[in-house]
Amino acid sequence: MHNILDRIISLNHAWKIARDDFGAKNNITTALRRQKASWQASLLRYYPDAAYFKQDEDNVDGEVLLSVRLSTPININGSLKKDAEHMPLRIAEELFTPEELKKLFR
Repeated sequence: MHNILDRIISLNHAWKIARDDFGAKNNITTALRRQKASWQASLLRYYPDAAYFKQDEDNVDGEVLLSVRLSTPININGSLKKDAEHMPLRIAEELFTPEELKKLFR
């Protein structure tokens, strides 16, 4: 599970840099965001007891974001992680069936 979390975190950082450097609609930016979401989906599917969705109530601007939460915090590079970054609801709806989504929320 640590390897998946490392990849998600790295892709999230790369995606943010690409978004700032090339813009949100750039092909590289979009590909990085999709790859991050794919790894998040893998985390949620392969470790259903260790990860789940929680809607980000703090994000009031823009689209609905879901936090990919960890049931137990994990030490990654000396930092205690409680989540595996965010995923827009619209992407979650593309990657999961309605039944899967329902089961993933806590």
